[in-house]
Amino acid sequence: MMIVILLPLDALKVKSQTSPEQLKGRGVIEIFTKEGFGLYRGAGLTVMRNAPGSFALFGGNTAAKTFMGIGEDGMQATWTQDAIASCVGATASISVAQPLDVIKTRIQSRPFDSPESGGTIFKRLIQNEGVGGLFKGLTPKLLVVGPKLVFSFTVAQH
Repeated sequence: MMIVILLPLDALKVKSQTSPEQLKGRGVIEIFTKEGFGLYRGAGLTVMRNAPGSFALFGGNTAAKTFMGIGEDGMQATWTQDAIASCVGATASISVAQPLDVIKTRIQSRPFDSPESGGTIFKRLIQNEGVGGLFKGLTPKLLVVGPKLVFSFTVAQH
């Protein structure tokens, strides 16, 4: 829920990175006043991205612990085992959510007055870039977001 509330700030970050000319000469208050709920574009995709991402986080974590034999006969995980399981879960979570995140980012980066839908963006992306286009930026995201997710999930488990 908090992610959706903060979505306008994410949208402004994406626009400043991909289309700074859309923001040039405009203050934050002016943008929020003029664009209003348009800054919430991609909210549905954000929610849709979080569900499979969470399932993959917990599923990957549990699968790794099962592979390591943790949980059998009441065995508790060590800090290192929790960290390794969190790495697997975080990688799975980020990878599964990436296609929806790419579409969300493209929705947010388009001009404020563009009526283009997520479906249209998806169709054009597949036609022009193939399925691999859905995973653009995966490596940097794993390198930036992954460690934060691993750390927080490891601490939460241990």
